Amino acid sequence: MIQITVMPHSDLEQRHLKAWSRIQDSDSTFASPFFRPEFTTLVASVRDDICVGVLEQNEAIVGFFPFQEGRCSAAEPVGGDISQFHGVIVERGVEWNVEQLLRGCRLNSWAFDHLPTSQTPFQRYHYHVGSSPCIDLTNGFKAYCDEKKKSGRAIEQAFRKERKLEREVGRLRFELHDTSDETFRHLLDWKSEQHRRTNVVDAFQDEWLVNLLDRIRLTQSASFAGLMSVLFAGDQLVAVHLGMRSKSVAHLWYPAYDTAFGKHSPGITLLLKMAEALADDGVQRIDFAARQQIYKERFMSGAIPVALGVADRSRLRSCVRRNTNTLRERMRETPLAAPIRGPVRLIRRVGNWWADR
Repeated sequence: MIQITVMPHSDLEQRHLKAWSRIQDSDSTFASPFFRPEFTTLVASVRDDICVGVLEQNEAIVGFFPFQEGRCSAAEPVGGDISQFHGVIVERGVEWNVEQLLRGCRLNSWAFDHLPTSQTPFQRYHYHVGSSPCIDLTNGFKAYCDEKKKSGRAIEQAFRKERKLEREVGRLRFELHDTSDETFRHLLDWKSEQHRRTNVVDAFQDEWLVNLLDRIRLTQSASFAGLMSVLFAGDQLVAVHLGMRSKSVAHLWYPAYDTAFGKHSPGITLLLKMAEALADDGVQRIDFAARQQIYKERFMSGAIPVALGVADRSRLRSCVRRNTNTLRERMRETPLAAPIRGPVRLIRRVGNWWADR
């Protein structure tokens, strides 16, 4: 029989963090740095709404369910939209169910959008199942490149642009982790400019996110580390990426580049240099977020099935959410998508507002 105790993250003790790390290390399902206790701890250091459900069986800790509290006992993954893998970190063979989990954590619902489908207790709550692309480095960087050459020209084109960048701008210099504050400021400026250019809400206006990324980049340990990788051409910083890694998995998170060098694709050059260096350092996989982008399709060599949905204790609320989200997805596929986008968005917001009450 599973017992579940929910507590603010600040109440976790060292024994909890050791058990969490042990469970995460023991199952490759949880290899992503998003499943590490350090990630949740860092988010909790800049937010006061992070809680953890502790799962126990026969007085032994067997799992953890970290979440971010919302209104009306509706929760979401730790960090909200920035979390690109989430779920229940639990020992293999332990039986648990979603209804008990939500009840034990005093939650009405938990929304997810990058949940590994291997978490089968959530299956009935899936709205949509997709794939989170990745670069498989199990056999090393050379093997990855050789395999990609068989399936397309993306790698060869990337290497040609790399040589052209060095020829036309200056000698290339790559660092896997740059600790400088100046580079971090460049990243924030470039990402904010990218958001303005593409009419996306600038997430970097949120102070807590900037503080979190600052703390992650300065965190360095064997089990969890921030990665701020850089590419210089001559004395010009042309691309930067801020992400994080666990022992065996790195996550591509916040890439940015100087648009003045856009024709040279410096971001792709940086990605491949990161892949080579990380493979040499024992990383077996680089994860991308499950959002469709052309460069991911070109350079991926594997994928992890992930699901979007909402686990809800109320069948009626769950039905309303499912129908409003299904309507949105179907409308996206029709020629009428643009003219009816406003009304559909309104219907979805009203449905989700009602479901959250």
